[in-house]
Amino acid sequence: MPQTYLFRKPDSAYPSTFLREDNEFGYRTLTLADPPRRLLGKSELSDTQVDEGIDHRRVTALQTPAQLLQSPPGDIGWLTLSRRSVARLFSHYLIAEDPQRRFDIRPVETLLHQVSLVNHVLQNDNLAYLLLADEVGLGKTIEVGLVLQELFAQNPALRVLYLAPARLVSNVFREFELLGLNFRQWTAQNTDARLMSDSRIIASLHRAVHGQNQDKMLDTPAWDVIIVDEAHHLSAWSPEAGDATQAYSLVRRLIRRTPEPGRVILMSGTPHQGHGDRFENLLRLLRRDEESLDRLAGRVIYRTKDDVSGWDGQPLFPSRQVNPPIVIDLGQEHRKWLKDIHDFYRPPDGDVPRSDARRRAAGWRCAQAMQWATSSPQAGLGYLARQAIRLGWTNQEQSLKEALATMRPYRLGSSNEPLDMLFARIKREVNKQQQDATEEDIEEYTNDESDEFDRVQLKQLLWQGVSLVQTAGEDKWKKIDGELLPAVGSEKVVLFAQPIETVTALAGYLERKSGIRPALIIGGQSDAERTQEIIRFGQPNGPQFLVSSRAGGEGINLQIARRLIHVDVPWNPMDMEQRVGRVHRFGSRETILVDTVVVKDSREAEAYATARQRLGFITQTLVEKDRFESVYSRVMALLPQEQFQDLLINDSGAPFSPNDRNKLAELVQRGFQNWKTFHEKYSEQYKAIRNQVAGLVTWNDVVVFAEKYAGAVRRPGYNRYGFVRGANGIQSTKSEATVVTLRDNQDYIVSDYVDALVYGAEGPLTRKLGLNTEIVADALRKHAFEYPAGPAYLKWIGQSLECPLPAGVLVFGRQTLQLGRRTGWQEIGTSLHTYLVEESKTVEVGGEQKSILLHGIFQATVATRPDEIPALADLLMRTESELAESLRRPSEEEMSHQIRYAVTPLFAGIIIA
Repeated sequence: MPQTYLFRKPDSAYPSTFLREDNEFGYRTLTLADPPRRLLGKSELSDTQVDEGIDHRRVTALQTPAQLLQSPPGDIGWLTLSRRSVARLFSHYLIAEDPQRRFDIRPVETLLHQVSLVNHVLQNDNLAYLLLADEVGLGKTIEVGLVLQELFAQNPALRVLYLAPARLVSNVFREFELLGLNFRQWTAQNTDARLMSDSRIIASLHRAVHGQNQDKMLDTPAWDVIIVDEAHHLSAWSPEAGDATQAYSLVRRLIRRTPEPGRVILMSGTPHQGHGDRFENLLRLLRRDEESLDRLAGRVIYRTKDDVSGWDGQPLFPSRQVNPPIVIDLGQEHRKWLKDIHDFYRPPDGDVPRSDARRRAAGWRCAQAMQWATSSPQAGLGYLARQAIRLGWTNQEQSLKEALATMRPYRLGSSNEPLDMLFARIKREVNKQQQDATEEDIEEYTNDESDEFDRVQLKQLLWQGVSLVQTAGEDKWKKIDGELLPAVGSEKVVLFAQPIETVTALAGYLERKSGIRPALIIGGQSDAERTQEIIRFGQPNGPQFLVSSRAGGEGINLQIARRLIHVDVPWNPMDMEQRVGRVHRFGSRETILVDTVVVKDSREAEAYATARQRLGFITQTLVEKDRFESVYSRVMALLPQEQFQDLLINDSGAPFSPNDRNKLAELVQRGFQNWKTFHEKYSEQYKAIRNQVAGLVTWNDVVVFAEKYAGAVRRPGYNRYGFVRGANGIQSTKSEATVVTLRDNQDYIVSDYVDALVYGAEGPLTRKLGLNTEIVADALRKHAFEYPAGPAYLKWIGQSLECPLPAGVLVFGRQTLQLGRRTGWQEIGTSLHTYLVEESKTVEVGGEQKSILLHGIFQATVATRPDEIPALADLLMRTESELAESLRRPSEEEMSHQIRYAVTPLFAGIIIA
C-alpha cells in the first residue's frame, strides 16, 4: 500500500496517479497514469496514458487531500485552500459525470442518440463487429465519425478503410473533415489515396470491385477498422451466401484479414429489405469463430425517429403530413407508349429459363424503363436513346438522331450543341455507368445487356417518344403549376424526380414561369457547385424552388423547406423516404408537407394507394394515428422488393387484377410482420443505449462553472424553438434560451439547442459553449491541477443530508484502463465515487443523494477560520487509504481482460453546520 497516490513527474504540469509498484533487484519503480485525457490540453497529451518503470527517485510524492486536511500547509489559509478544493472537485465532476461527452461542443451538431451510441459501442466488446441500422435521417455517418474520433485519440496509427457507394464518398469525406478526421478519397474521379501506404481511406465500393482493383485491395496491409456504408448493397441471396456478389465477397475477404482486436462496422438504414436470407448473409459478415446467428442479433443497433429524442426528452422531428396524390392524365398516346415499352422489355412468359441473376436483371431493366417513361416523356425518350447506344447504334440511325435532337434542351448543353457532340457525351455517360456505376442521373447498368432486342420495335418506341415530347412534354408541369404550387404561397419547395431529363425539363418550365432559375441538384456536380446551389436556395431572396434528381436523395440537408413534391414515384419505397428525409430532419421547425404526382392508370399509383389502404386496415388499432406515416415508410421498406417489382411489371397499367390486389395485400401483411418482428428482435441494443447512465452534469452546472471560474455573464433576449408531443400530436414551442457572454465578448448558447432555432434581436445565434470551449477548458485545467488542493472546511447551506453534522466527505476519481496487445494502455472510462464518513460508518452516496451532496459542496460557504476537528480528520485519512485500495482492486474477470483502475483522491472535506 503506497503512502500516497499522487506523484508529479519532472517538468509535468499535472499530477499522475499511482497504478502499480515494482521492485526488481532492489530498484523500486512506479507505474503512473496520466489524468483523464479530457482534462489535458493538446500539448499535454502523450502517446500513452500510462508511464511504466519510472524510478521512484525521479518523481515527487504529493500529499493526498486527507493528508493535507490533517496537516495543512502553513503558508495557505483555510479560505484559499477550501476554495481551491471546491474548484478542483467541480472541475473533475464536470468531466467524470459526463461519460457521454454531451457537454463537449463539436464542429457538427451532435444529438443524444449519437453521443450515447459512441460510449455504448466503445465499452462493449461484443460490438467490435457491428451492424448500425439506425433509420434514415438519424446521422449514421456522424455516429461512425464520433466513434473514429475516440479510436484515433487512443491510437492515431489505426488503419481504417471506409467503403461506400461512389456517390457518397465525397459526402462522407466532407462530414469527416468537419469532425477533424483526415482521410483520403479513392474513387474513379479522385485517386488522392495511396492504397498501400495511406492509413485512412474512403473508397468507392464500385471501384474496389472493378477489374483488377479487387486484387489491389486484397494486397494492402490489413485494416484495423473496416466500415461499409449502404451495406445492404452487399448482396448474397441464397442461404450460406453461396451466390455472393463481388462486393460481398471482397468485404468478406477483407474482414477475414482484420487483425485482433479489429473492428467492423456495417451501416444501413434498410438492412432487411424483405429478404430473410440476404439479411442473414449480411449478419454473417459479423460472425467470429463460427458463432451462431442468434448471437449476432446482439450486434445490431436499430433505432427509429420515434425511438430517439432530444436531450430534453422531447421529439427531435416535427410531424409529417402526406397529402392525397395528384393524378395527372398524360393521354391515350402516353398510355400506349408505356404499354409498348413494357412489352418490349418484359421477357415473354415462354422465355427459356434464366439464372436468378439474369432474371433479376431483366426485371430491373423493365422496371427502370417503366419508371423513366412514367416520370416524363423526356426521361422515357432519354432511356430509350441510351438503350440504343448501349446496343451499338450510331447517330446515323434516323430515329436515334431525331431523339437526340428532341432531348437536346434537357441535357444541359448549349441550345445549338452539335448532335455528334451530344451523342459522344451520352455515350461516355453510358460507358462510365457500365464501368463504375457513378452516374447518378441515368439508369443503372443491369449487367445483362444483349443485342436480343428488336431493332424495329426500338425505332418505333423512339419515334413515339419524340412525338410525345413535342405534343405533351409540358402537361405534367402545367398540372403541378395549376394544382399544387398555388397553395404554397411564397414558401420554399423541394421537387424530386429520378431522371435528369425530368429535372431539367421541370426546372426550365419553372424558370420560364417565374423568371428565376431554380436551384438544381444533379449528378456530376462538384462539391462546390452543389453547396452553392443549396446556399442559393436557402437565402431569403434566393429561388423559391429546388429541383433535384436522385443525386440529391442522400447527403444533403434541406430543412430550410418544409414542402416536398414527388414529381415521380420510384418503385423502391426507400427512395421516397430518402427524399423526404432531406427536409424531415433534425432542425426542421414545422410540420412537413408532402405531395405526390402520379400518372393516371400507372401501376405505381394503384400499388401505393392499395398498400396504404391495406396497411391502414392492419394498423387501425395497433398504431397511433400521428405515427402512421412513419410506420408506412418502414413497412414499405420491408416489402420483398423483388416480388413488389414483379407485381408492378406484371402489366403496363392499372387497374390491378383481383389477383394482383391479393398479392399486394399479402406483401403488405408480410412487410408489417417483418417490421414488427425486426423491431422487437433488434431493439436490445437500443434499450441498452437508452438506459445508459448519462451522469449528473447539467447545463446549469456548466453555466455556474463558467460564471464562477471563466468570467461568463448571462445574456437575456434570446429565444429557442422546439417541439413537444402532446395530446394533439407534435406541437412547436417557444421559450427563453440560455446564452452567456465570455471574456472574448462573444455570445454563446449554453444548452442542447439546434443552432438554427435560437434567435436574438440580431438574428440566429449558432455559437455554442461547451466543456471543450477554449476559455472553459483552460479554466478546467487550471483548477483541476492546482496544488496544494483537496481539503476543505465548509458550512452547509444546501438540502438536509442523511447524516448528522459535522461529517466527513471523501471523493475519488477512478479511471478505467485497459492494456491491449497492439494498442497498449487505453483509458476507457472515468467515474466519480463519493462517500459520507461518520465515526460509526462510511457510506457511498449515489444517485440523487450524490447530486445533492456534490451541489451542496459547490454552493457551501467556506469556513474562514474553522475550529479544526482532528479526530474526524484522522478518520478521513485512514478511510481515504482503505477506500482507495478497495477502488483500485479489479475483479477476476477484469484482471483477465487486462483492466486496471487508477484511483485519484480528489477531495477530503469536513462539513459543519
